[in-house]
Amino acid sequence: MINPVHPVILSKKSVLIGVVLACLIPARGNPAKLFKAGNKALAAERYEEAIDAYHEAVADAPEEAGIYYNLATAQYRLGVFEEAAASYEYAASMAETDSMRSRSWYNIGNCMVKTGEAIRETDPQAAAGYCMQATWFYRMALDYDAEFANAAYNLEMTQRIAASIEEEIRQKEEEEQQQNELITYIREKLQEFIERQTKLLELNDTGAPQQALEKETRALAVVMEQSGLHTDIPLPDGTAVPGPLKETWEHTVKAADAMLVPDQPTALAELIAALGSAPEDPNQQDGESDEESEDYEDYDMEYEESDEDADMYEEADPFGDFSEYEEIRGVPPPNQTEMDILAEEVRNQERRKEKKAGEYKAVDKDW
Repeated sequence: MINPVHPVILSKKSVLIGVVLACLIPARGNPAKLFKAGNKALAAERYEEAIDAYHEAVADAPEEAGIYYNLATAQYRLGVFEEAAASYEYAASMAETDSMRSRSWYNIGNCMVKTGEAIRETDPQAAAGYCMQATWFYRMALDYDAEFANAAYNLEMTQRIAASIEEEIRQKEEEEQQQNELITYIREKLQEFIERQTKLLELNDTGAPQQALEKETRALAVVMEQSGLHTDIPLPDGTAVPGPLKETWEHTVKAADAMLVPDQPTALAELIAALGSAPEDPNQQDGESDEESEDYEDYDMEYEESDEDADMYEEADPFGDFSEYEEIRGVPPPNQTEMDILAEEVRNQERRKEKKAGEYKAVDKDW
């Protein structure tokens, strides 16, 4: 289970500075007190209360990365991953340290995976896409902290999950293709049998041609039986639904029994009913089927949570001089997409590399 890294905890010195600055700057509230109240609620798992406090705090200190980071943590634990990802992205854009940037990008990756997990059964293609997005954010985390072992681990595990989902999608598509080919074959044979039975009825021919048609009709019924689509399909809630070929199979068997009598009018009527109850010919449908698998096996992998200690930001001054926060210029609007965020951060990264020549070390991304 993925969990975000520890929230930011202000030192007593930082809180004191925040209180002093809050007294000097007119504002609706005291951001230091609100931040402290949010942290207390977060520790007590009162996440909605914590979110409210952080929102009030950030309204008075909109350039403080630490508030956004803890807001994102509360949102993550509440399960609103899209909102958490946006807040972590703000924290990354405003952070003064590579360590906070790294963990912000890491947690955005976790949000992507959690979002993917929630829709894996209903929309596996989108779930795979979220996992692939997560790998990009884990790489961004490693760009800022090449020794971040949990980011490297989650990167590798998420790549495996994405590959697993894509393989399941491929297998499902192959099964659907085989089923479509079977349906096309059955419909073609039934149309052929109807034409032959019609001629035999007109000629009142109950001899060898009728006997041959009866054997072929039974053989077609066997093909349906072998497909397993002729029986009821059980559902997880204990109920069942008819298989797509159940009614077609029943009419086909009745047609063969009527031919054996022989009762040619009944045989023809049952063949027509069999064709009418058969699924539509997939070759004549507009577009491909949108049906997705509802039975995907969960990937049995554990995610590592960052063990970064909460006091890693102990010396941070969240209410100090904001003029040195270079990343503030790159803060994206809330409706910016993950791809836009990634592109913007890549550009910011290149600017930092030029500014910090010799200090930045790229990470090998072939995990």
